[in-house]
Amino acid sequence: MTTSAAAAEAAGPPALRPHLSSFDPDAFVRPVGRFVWEPVPVPHPGTPTDRPLAGRRVLLVGESAGLVAAVAGELGERGALVVRSDPGTPLVAEGWDGIVDLNVTGRTYELGDTDWRPALARTTEAIRAAYGRWSEEARFGRHVYLAVTHLGGLSGHGPGHVPQPLGGIWAGLAKCLPRELPAAGVVVVDLDRADATAIAEAVEREFAAPAHFEVGYRDGVRHVLAGRPAPDCPPGPRPPGPEDTVLITGGARGVGFAAARSFAETFGCRVVVTGRGELPEEGETTFLDDAAFALWRRRRMARARTPGDLAELRREITRADEARTVLGNLRRAAEDGLRITYLRCDCTDAEQVESVFAALGDGPQYVVHNAGIDEPARFDRKSAAAVIRTVDVKVTGFARLVRAILARPERRAALRLLSNVGSLAGRMGGMVGQIDYAAGNEALARLGFWARDDLGLPVQTLCWPTWERLGVIANYSAAVRYVSTLDPAEGARRWAEEIASGHTAEAVFLGRIGAVLAPGQLRGFGMLTGHPDLPRLHALDHHLGEVEEYALFRSLRTRWTLEAGAHPCLTDLRIDGLPAVPVGVVLEHLVAAGDWVVPEGWPLLHLREVHRFTVRLAGLRISGGRMVLHREAVGVRRDGVWQVDVTVRDAAGEPVAAATLVYGPEPASLPAPPPVTAPEPAGPAGPDAGWLDWAGVVFREERPAPGDAGAFALRPVAPADLWTTSFPPAHTLSPAAIETIVREVDRSRVRDGAGTFTVERLVLSPGAQQTDLVRRGAVSGEWRGESAGREVLLAEGVALGH
Repeated sequence: MTTSAAAAEAAGPPALRPHLSSFDPDAFVRPVGRFVWEPVPVPHPGTPTDRPLAGRRVLLVGESAGLVAAVAGELGERGALVVRSDPGTPLVAEGWDGIVDLNVTGRTYELGDTDWRPALARTTEAIRAAYGRWSEEARFGRHVYLAVTHLGGLSGHGPGHVPQPLGGIWAGLAKCLPRELPAAGVVVVDLDRADATAIAEAVEREFAAPAHFEVGYRDGVRHVLAGRPAPDCPPGPRPPGPEDTVLITGGARGVGFAAARSFAETFGCRVVVTGRGELPEEGETTFLDDAAFALWRRRRMARARTPGDLAELRREITRADEARTVLGNLRRAAEDGLRITYLRCDCTDAEQVESVFAALGDGPQYVVHNAGIDEPARFDRKSAAAVIRTVDVKVTGFARLVRAILARPERRAALRLLSNVGSLAGRMGGMVGQIDYAAGNEALARLGFWARDDLGLPVQTLCWPTWERLGVIANYSAAVRYVSTLDPAEGARRWAEEIASGHTAEAVFLGRIGAVLAPGQLRGFGMLTGHPDLPRLHALDHHLGEVEEYALFRSLRTRWTLEAGAHPCLTDLRIDGLPAVPVGVVLEHLVAAGDWVVPEGWPLLHLREVHRFTVRLAGLRISGGRMVLHREAVGVRRDGVWQVDVTVRDAAGEPVAAATLVYGPEPASLPAPPPVTAPEPAGPAGPDAGWLDWAGVVFREERPAPGDAGAFALRPVAPADLWTTSFPPAHTLSPAAIETIVREVDRSRVRDGAGTFTVERLVLSPGAQQTDLVRRGAVSGEWRGESAGREVLLAEGVALGH
């Protein structure tokens, strides 16, 4: 735990609904869990509709002209308006409703194939052509990107042949798209056969309402990938030893060198790290520490006179820093007695790869493919050549290494393990600007399955999060908002354990989930089990409902369906004889909208106040056993602070509730209490009867405490008392307190109209979830809550009008 996090915990209860979960952007280091992904049978959760593709304008792309033509015909018979982009023809930008991407599906992979390059260029051009319009579209799922892969129907996992592992490129690309196109529907469909009818049937089934990120069809059964915790690996029968050599591509700096040191220290083995250039020569910056190098950098930058000078100086400084890091790493390793040496090797160059293997004799016994590049930029700003270059390091680098291993029988016999270095960016979607990086890493994982099952090579893939201050991640402060970072010491230890185990599978290391989520990305966590953030993620999903519109940093519109009796909270209150949604539940639904409508940059903000919370009580009645609530939230900077205006309407469009959420950089504190005077007389006592009627099972009728007519002791209401779900969402404000206020205000009113319950202002301060007493103040319409002697809730201007 960081110092700031420890101090925050010592200060008292946490703030209410921070936009970020109080993650420290300077040091978001958390332990990771080891997870594995596996295919599980799951039916489609949606309701089938007749001809869902009818009238939809679809761009169809793919590298196999024959397959594209056949699929176009099948989709056309299903009502789609197909626009083809055949190989060798220019792309015509038009108003497509979606893109169906066949990529390299229909072509079986052979080691070293390069068909993926023109296919990926075509995909890049198609997405870039649609990017501007799709990024401005707020209607959720209005546009769909659907990638078809041919990995065997189980997304490369599970038993069986993997016909086209390079489909992993498009799987990684697709799962990262929601970061940049948050309102678009995205799905990867994997098939066990690449024929036009099977493809069209799957597209028709998945296109209209994508329900999962990755879907596979094997033998007609629909599967999705599910993640579950896996135990740490025990040592295998032959872990590396002093007589062994480990070759690490791209291992001279960052994460790769951390692994190199760990292997050399743990096993006493020889480690060879590589880089694309020759070993740097010593220069004026070689022995500078960080502070001295920073001073040298500032002096060099001061020489710039033109933009050209500035660009050249930046390149010079980057080269100098890389050389200083490489030489310093090797020097310190030698001083510590570690056998780590450097060889030049661009892993995409067959001659350089062969030269390295020749220099190592009959070895190496272990090969770690760690090389990678990350040049973050939004996808519409990346050329096809830049995208291909990023993927090439992973895909072609892997093919070059495998070819070198298979080139000589003694090398194949010596190899004990080929370890691929993947990334969470490929498995679960990376940051903005990482679409090509995610594509390359996910391709590497699927190539690992293929090489293991088709070539019989011992291959494992390890998918890592961002290592704390190490690796190729260019924007650290942004990275920690997506997912927690890994302590390099823990990462190095775990890596040595994975190598020593000798397993030939994929392992994913996952820490805590950050706050930067788009609504569509929750689907990526829907089949994840055993993770500490699942309660938070499921709570987000619970109140999110069905998204109708979403504009990042601006607005959200959703539809929430409630069935009478489906949850305990929907059985307690009756209004005019009909079951009704409690006021506190509606308030929670309003507040939850603010989790998604945040200012640009995702600053750390806390929900401080709720202004003008108004509920039309008659609108809460569940007529016919079912209620549909439409919620709209719009963010705006008003009076110098971020505010979110939220409105809820019924199925007929009539207003049900509204409020304004007010945020700030610090948690709220309560104003001083008013002077103590005699409270107003309470309303008429007696049991609830008539228009508002509580059963008292969830929200028990509270009576004034003895000797204090204005104070009501509350029975705690737990989330499970309200909701029948696997992870009942925690409430922001004590629902018992809210219902008690509604009940007591109602006691003094005539119950013969629709009624509007209004709170002018709610001040939310830490501890409000645990309120165990609510007190009616001396001033009419004011209520305060207490938790263990601490005031936590202020409601001003409470009224019930008719």
